[in-house]
Amino acid sequence: MSEDFSERKKHKRVELEIPVTVTIRETGRAFKCSTVNLSAGGMTVVMDEFIPLGKNIMISFEVKEGLAFENITAKILRATDLEDRFQYGLEFLNMSQQGAIKLNAIAETIYFIKKIKLFSVLTDAEALVLKSVGREINYPEGKTIFNEGEDGDAFCAVVSGKVRISKKSNIDSSNEEVLALIREGEFFGEMALFDEGLRTANATAHTDCTLFIITADQFNELIKKHHLVAVKILVGFVSTLSKRLKAMSQEMVDLLFSEAALNEIK
Repeated sequence: MSEDFSERKKHKRVELEIPVTVTIRETGRAFKCSTVNLSAGGMTVVMDEFIPLGKNIMISFEVKEGLAFENITAKILRATDLEDRFQYGLEFLNMSQQGAIKLNAIAETIYFIKKIKLFSVLTDAEALVLKSVGREINYPEGKTIFNEGEDGDAFCAVVSGKVRISKKSNIDSSNEEVLALIREGEFFGEMALFDEGLRTANATAHTDCTLFIITADQFNELIKKHHLVAVKILVGFVSTLSKRLKAMSQEMVDLLFSEAALNEIK
């Protein structure tokens, strides 16, 4: 069963299924297993072999390209019988400080992506893929993100802070009508991924904010190389847009009834 996300975040654990080579120190016998979760302090693995509690083993694994760990000593702290297999909780005994920092950075990367509601349905592995596709940009309060009439070529998600969506008055350009405040975990500008049209409103940093940005070209590459990740995001887009349309429809109905009531009074 998947661990509660808040509990995983507390301990900086990530759910990644990666191959691990286990070596029994006394005999030199080696075999393969896979992880259930991973942190800087240890990992949970599933294997066919039975190993007694308290035993020290050697493990080697690669989290991603360029981040591999060799001959890490680990102690078996707990064991669970899974019918025909065994699940073990391992504690790292000689993980270097630099290695721990790198593993914590992996966890922070995943939590960064999953702060955005649209991406919360992604697995931890998919979140890592998505983070490698886009980029994060910090905007100080009052900084223009894009202006109405500019070419739209990117989608933006708010990781922290708030973004103001507005339009200038056609009569008095000094007047600004605020259409929406986009808060942490929400997104805007998504139509740029599907339509090469112009921006229909202004976006400004209402507070200091951090945005995660994916361009149309980057999203097209995501569709080609990681279509399942792209499909999950597209389903999220459709769901969110549907909710927005329902809210707009209700606002229009309320406005029509208000006008009708005023006409009756007159």
